Amino acid sequence: MILVADSGSTKCDWVIIDNTGKRIVTYATEGVNPLILSQSDIMNTINKSSEIVYLKSLVSEIYFYGAGCGTEKANNKIKTCLLSVFKNAELIDIHEDIIAAVHATTKQPGVIAILGTGSNCCYFDGIEVIQKVPSLGYILADDASGNYFGKELLKSFYLHQMPKDIEVDFKNTFDSDLNILFQKLYNSQYPNRYLASYAGFLFKHIQHPFIKKILDKGIRLFIENYLMLYAKELANAPVHFVGSIAYYSQDTINHQLHEKGFHAKSFIKKPIDKLITAIISNTTSTALKKIS
Repeated sequence: MILVADSGSTKCDWVIIDNTGKRIVTYATEGVNPLILSQSDIMNTINKSSEIVYLKSLVSEIYFYGAGCGTEKANNKIKTCLLSVFKNAELIDIHEDIIAAVHATTKQPGVIAILGTGSNCCYFDGIEVIQKVPSLGYILADDASGNYFGKELLKSFYLHQMPKDIEVDFKNTFDSDLNILFQKLYNSQYPNRYLASYAGFLFKHIQHPFIKKILDKGIRLFIENYLMLYAKELANAPVHFVGSIAYYSQDTINHQLHEKGFHAKSFIKKPIDKLITAIISNTTSTALKKIS
């Protein structure tokens, strides 16, 4: 059997399939990011997927795609944890989430953007993945990501910039105690997850002019700071978007891309289904090489 995992910082989808691609078990846990979690935390998260662990002795191949899996040290941490559970695995293939986004969207040249808990962007030339700038994480960058929009909503609320109708619903939806906020932000192990948890509120009120303004600003920053670094490539190749933030922001993204003479070819909320298809068709058997 084959285990496929697609992990962001907030959520990880785990699927066990047979050699034909038939799903045996599907499970979701918290995200598994080796840059944030300790080895013990990763082990605890894996073991929460009881249905998958039950079949651990039958798993012979593992394909793990995750946020934070961009270095040998991080990958070795994930591999050690997986091997300790799935002892019969003969193949463990680990890649960062940007590679999952490529596998899930195209076999042809294209620019691929991730807008989920975090944000990222690259160009795939058909053979290699080229990343012109690194992902700087939720503190320095992550424009238009879930945690970016979470910060924007929190700032507008506490700075009394929210219109009254939005403010009332915000108070009814979230605990506005500053002590709890600071605890989650400065004493929590996962502040990026916490910030991203506010993003759903944005799309609940997506038609409100105030929310549209926040969304427009975030998408514009991402396009200008990241996507336009690939303007030359975009002249001859399409752009694909992956992640829940991108999926629910399609209208805004398409409008802003149109202003610059580009268009998005696809929006994929969750890449796991496409990854399974790619793995079964052996399109991932040769690892993509990433060039920074």
